[in-house]
Amino acid sequence: MKNIIVFIISIFFSVQVFAQSEDSQDVTPTDQTAKTSLAGEYIYADSYFKKSKTGVLLKWLPTTGPTVFYGWRFVVYNTEKFFIGGTGFTGQYGGPDDYGTLTAAGMTAGWDFTIFDDVYVDWGLSAGGVGGRNAQGTDTIEEGGVLVEPWFGFNHKLGENTDFNYSFSLWYAPNSKTYNGALAFNMRIDFIIN
Repeated sequence: MKNIIVFIISIFFSVQVFAQSEDSQDVTPTDQTAKTSLAGEYIYADSYFKKSKTGVLLKWLPTTGPTVFYGWRFVVYNTEKFFIGGTGFTGQYGGPDDYGTLTAAGMTAGWDFTIFDDVYVDWGLSAGGVGGRNAQGTDTIEEGGVLVEPWFGFNHKLGENTDFNYSFSLWYAPNSKTYNGALAFNMRIDFIIN
């Protein structure tokens, strides 16, 4: 399982580095946005990629009963398409006999590209820590550890500075019996900060 997680992370970041080098060639700098180095290469001004997003999210995991998590995400665009930031969420699941709570936080990185005028795809990887308590009848299990979550989703423009995102993600939490290998459906509202 550890080899699969390391393989997914290495593929993700190698694609990100390739996409980042491709993105830097797509944008034509102007006198206001770039300077020229001694080698004749463009150096972007500090304010060129100052776009960021903050958003609220809901996660639903059908594998552990009625499970809903809520949280927050904040990302900053490093290039026109590549972003990096942080995310955190908490929630509870279960019914009267099998219930629990869970809290997770970590770093997130991703890449997006446009497929239609107001619709674009984003995909990426979140990695961090997770911890919680699971009660099954009279037994209580405390579980936690590493969480790696690759996702793939679609963004729709709702307004000039607001996006609606829905995505699917897969949880890898090797130290958790409840959440390892769980498929999640996510909904998020993003507010763009220029």
